[in-house]
Amino acid sequence: MRPGLLAAALGLLAATAFDAGPALGGHDGLSLLLPGSPLEGSRLFASKGCLGCHGVHGAGGTAGPDLGRGILKRPLLEIAAVMWNHTPGMEHQFQEKRLTRPTFEPPQMASLLAFLYYLGSLDPPGDADRGGLLFRQKGCQTCHTVGGRGGSVGPDLTSYSRYASPLFLTTGLWNRGRAMARAMEQQKVTRATFGGTDIPDLLAYIRSAGAGTERVYAPPGNPKRGEALFTRKRCAECHAVRGHGGTLGPDLATEIKGSLMQIAGAMWNHGPRMWAKMAERGIEVPALDTQEMSDLIGYLYFLQFIDPPGDARRGAAVYREKRCGRCHGAVDTKLVAPALARVVENLKTPLAVITAMWNHAGQMTETTVEENVAWPILKGGEMADLMAYLLGGARGPASTPAAPAPRPAPARKAPAPAK
Repeated sequence: MRPGLLAAALGLLAATAFDAGPALGGHDGLSLLLPGSPLEGSRLFASKGCLGCHGVHGAGGTAGPDLGRGILKRPLLEIAAVMWNHTPGMEHQFQEKRLTRPTFEPPQMASLLAFLYYLGSLDPPGDADRGGLLFRQKGCQTCHTVGGRGGSVGPDLTSYSRYASPLFLTTGLWNRGRAMARAMEQQKVTRATFGGTDIPDLLAYIRSAGAGTERVYAPPGNPKRGEALFTRKRCAECHAVRGHGGTLGPDLATEIKGSLMQIAGAMWNHGPRMWAKMAERGIEVPALDTQEMSDLIGYLYFLQFIDPPGDARRGAAVYREKRCGRCHGAVDTKLVAPALARVVENLKTPLAVITAMWNHAGQMTETTVEENVAWPILKGGEMADLMAYLLGGARGPASTPAAPAPRPAPARKAPAPAK
């Protein structure tokens, strides 16, 4: 991985503390699902040998897919399903390369999964040429100078050239937003909006105008702190998260989508409306430092990757359809694998189940070949449903409900099936 990109990644990747109960994705367990400590997942990715087969943005192994290419932008349990579905192929690579299959403890698996989905939070490096075009098209040069060219109404933005992360620019835009709005009105400049890669591209243009080589990286975002900020800065008085909070603004767990900088752009774009509503309610517009901005955006980013709660009845159907009971039968039958009724008694969380599945996948691969059983592929929300069934008191096929509940239409576009 290129040094600059690696440094940016390590500043944003976080390990998740999965101690929540079976209702994964429920609001009551949300705080327990939030990532906290950065770096641990990335360290595990290297120390467990994952980098030997999987590249990240072109750096690393090529035997498996490059995990920095956005293929893991999906809910957390669907990432687990992807890992499960690719187990036979990975096992083949372990054997071919004579590598020992790595094993994990549940906290380590949580950290690794956190690393994988956070890879998708990083925008590609900005395009300086496009950024220069945006700087002119959006009227920024009317007030701001870059590289000695532009207006003098606002500060010289060349000073931002030393910042490697767009979060510094984002923080400045938020804190000076109201003053900028007044200045733009006086200068008869239409207020710009930002989307896609606009902010990274603008920063790339600003960096290209700077003469120095110093690079200052943003502090790592901590979504747990971001959740606390969401309440302390009174965001929750207007915005809900999964139905808990205010109703004046949109529910951010369902409406916020995209990378860190796309979320930052949405905050800027909706600034005037938010400021007006805050004024009506007597709420002061909160100032944010770079650390707080990093934490808050990290929190909002993570919300889009929490799976909806699984359905145990649909999970029972998955158990039947995937023929899990052929190996993991009832307690009183002759088995080639442990009865799941006994196994799940000691597995209290979805992460514990996923970790056990991973750790035993090598033996399971051999067993499916010996028993001539096709490897079960999990798609869509099937992993979440299966977890709900297993953690909801599964006692083998005899306890399976007769029919699954119909899957409700998703509130957002369903992610691509796990392959």
